[in-house]
Amino acid sequence: MSACQFLYAIPLLIHLVLGCPKASTRYGELEGFTYPMKNGKEAQVFLGIPYASPPIDDARFEAPMPMRPWEGTRQAKQFGASCFPLRKDALSRQLQYSEACLYLNVMAPARKKSGESSYPVLVYIHDGGFESGSASSFGYKRFCDNLVSEGIVVVSINYRVGFLGFWTTGDHALPGNAGLLDQTQALTYVNENIEAFGGDPLRVTILGHGSGAASATALSLSPYANYLFQQTISISGSIFSQLAQSETTIEDSLKLAETVGCRNERSKITRDCMKKKNIVELMNAVNEVEAAHPRRNGVKLRPVFDNNFLTPPLEQLMSRAPHITSIVGLTNAASGVLPKPIPSSKMSKFSADDLTDYIKKEVATESDFGAAAEDFQHKLIEFFVRRDAPQHADSDFYLARLLEVMNDLRFNVPLLYEIEMKREYKWSTYFFVKEYDHQINQNILQSIKGAHHADEYVYLFGPPEVAGNIDFADDDITYQRVLLNSLIQFIKTGNPSHENLVWESIDDKHRSRYLNFSPKPHMVEKYKPENVYFWTQVVPTEIRERIRTGKRLDTKDSYSHIHTEL
Repeated sequence: MSACQFLYAIPLLIHLVLGCPKASTRYGELEGFTYPMKNGKEAQVFLGIPYASPPIDDARFEAPMPMRPWEGTRQAKQFGASCFPLRKDALSRQLQYSEACLYLNVMAPARKKSGESSYPVLVYIHDGGFESGSASSFGYKRFCDNLVSEGIVVVSINYRVGFLGFWTTGDHALPGNAGLLDQTQALTYVNENIEAFGGDPLRVTILGHGSGAASATALSLSPYANYLFQQTISISGSIFSQLAQSETTIEDSLKLAETVGCRNERSKITRDCMKKKNIVELMNAVNEVEAAHPRRNGVKLRPVFDNNFLTPPLEQLMSRAPHITSIVGLTNAASGVLPKPIPSSKMSKFSADDLTDYIKKEVATESDFGAAAEDFQHKLIEFFVRRDAPQHADSDFYLARLLEVMNDLRFNVPLLYEIEMKREYKWSTYFFVKEYDHQINQNILQSIKGAHHADEYVYLFGPPEVAGNIDFADDDITYQRVLLNSLIQFIKTGNPSHENLVWESIDDKHRSRYLNFSPKPHMVEKYKPENVYFWTQVVPTEIRERIRTGKRLDTKDSYSHIHTEL
């Protein structure tokens, strides 16, 4: 029998709790429960811990405020509500939603005896493109079995996303970035309270994937947050990417306000009106804006330069920030979602002409690149359509090339830029590329082999709870062991090498040296040298800036900039 067990009597539904773990935090006492891990030990689990006051009513959109203390013992045995996503179609029947959603969860080994060193801490920031996601999606069991069992305290956090997290007036009335400020408040809670769970506040690592990885970089750069942790693990995401920044955030924010009848010349009036609208009205407004202003990527509410939490340029922030040791990772076929999906009827017949047409209409558009679009299209076609193309290339070849160009645009270019900046400013950085493929991939380009965006989730945390179980083959088990051992060593020591693997960091002589993560991992000296040369030497600087930041090139002026450089 577990030390903390629930015995239910039906129909009275009376339960008896035996020896549940407790934690005394600055805000009050918590009571959690134990989970029997696969190694025979018990984890102590505390769910639904509030780390800030509810951001409701007049506090909507605003920076989070500290939680008020409570009296007595608070039950921490179920997940708190998830934060509302940007769109209705992202709502999950398996989750409960509320604006009062600023909760975190702590999964910890049994408390050490007094005088013994505390456990290192891992803070997990979920993905979702800053539009959706929840700390409860992966439950707590895999965190316990894979990480807590190895002597690590794991913390997963909710933070506001979509319009609640990133709506802004674009000025001092409401600067934006509430979601990033939520993350900072969660880290502050960890810093102040993690010792109550056996964790060491001076040994904190952030792990993020996608927008969670971009968040980890943003937190590393901001002086409001970068003193709260020591290390980061960023996978398939960067704050230097247009997926993490959008020049249309302010524009889209004001369009939403206009749609619900709130837009006013005075920003404070706009803000106060938006605070009174209900969630359904705001979600409907997103659909209306996207229908009235059709744009390839729809409404985008992202982190912005608010001249407070984030100030431009990011490179200057990095030059001033403390050196934070990091692991940065990519998958070799990450771009599983294209700007415009390819009809299944075209998949088996996808040709050079189809790829050329896709590049012109969806990748290098005039609306994004102005007068430079035609020149950029030509360069993309030469490199991704015609380069080394077999005389009778089939659809698989051109689908793979489409995936390659989208992977470069969305992930590789910005992330390699981040790595280069970290090298320049002497941040200790370990780079990996996951090339190992698995049957779990459900990419729309089914015929293309490779590791896809979010593959790591299954190996680190298991599949989302709503997805059921996935069977691992022998190579999957080996790969998972290698991945976990490396990350566990990094969390504990700051170096991912272990007895079966030497993982070398990048340096001035090995600027893109990386670990090829697979069941048989090995170091590789250069990452995709042909592609790196194309993006750094063939593609003009102005275009690269647009790719990284999402900033559109002015139709009138961009052509002269491009050709002056050439």
